[in-house]
Amino acid sequence: MDNPTPTPPAPAPTPEPSRVKTQSKSIEPQGGVLSRFITILFTPILWIVRPLVFRVGSEKGNPKVYLTSYSTLIYLWPIMLVGILGNWALKLEWVSAAKLGWIWLTVVIVVIICIGADLNRTKGFILALIVGLLWVLGVLLNAKYQIPVLSHIYSYLSEKNVEFQPGTTWVMSLAVAVILVGVVFIAWFDGRYEITTMEITHRRIFETSDSLPRAAKRIKRDWRDITEVILGLGAGDVIVIDTNKNIVMRIPNVPFLWFFRHDVDHVLEVLATTEVDDAAQVAAAEAEAGHHG
Repeated sequence: MDNPTPTPPAPAPTPEPSRVKTQSKSIEPQGGVLSRFITILFTPILWIVRPLVFRVGSEKGNPKVYLTSYSTLIYLWPIMLVGILGNWALKLEWVSAAKLGWIWLTVVIVVIICIGADLNRTKGFILALIVGLLWVLGVLLNAKYQIPVLSHIYSYLSEKNVEFQPGTTWVMSLAVAVILVGVVFIAWFDGRYEITTMEITHRRIFETSDSLPRAAKRIKRDWRDITEVILGLGAGDVIVIDTNKNIVMRIPNVPFLWFFRHDVDHVLEVLATTEVDDAAQVAAAEAEAGHHG
């Protein structure tokens, strides 16, 4: 009696990889008390600027992240704001022209430092330490040797008759406003980045778009400049790192990134999970094809 060939059991169906669905989350305060307070304070502004900075779409059922990078000229906005508010304050006689002049001049210097230098946390700490030591040294010289260094510096600067000039600052504010409109326009057409499960693309209108495969790459947030974080209201960079921890792409100057950090991390985590699921699905399909073959 012939033994019939046993029929091999049917292969178990390959489980459908789970798709994590996500959507653009509402701006909800997270973190500590201070961060929650700051987020609540800026919520109206965030609702306005969010479409211009960070949003989440969908491509074939998977999330797609859109980030917009801006020129460093975006940090000129304090000069415009102080110029406009200073003109109103001077007309209403809320503050003297001398004090407003020093405020406006200080803002201009800070903006120049922000645009012209990279001041990370270490450099910022060293600079603050040097300024503090010089101030303490001036106080000690005055107390012990009656050498009023700080008083002399104050008197010297006071003699320069620095004042807030309404006409000059108003024209400067208008010029900066025009520049900012141009910065937003250029960023919208030339500074858009798209992140999917497959690639990272820099969309450009007037030049060829650049693409970078997502395979085996990590995406992180980076706060490399303290002044940019302050003047950019939480601005930072999004960096792409390969397996050797080398930065292969940097998305610079993303305003308000600190406020969207939880949303960005959540969506990037979903993208990473989806990418792993896609790889598992492809491997399972190839194995099944080999079995039938």
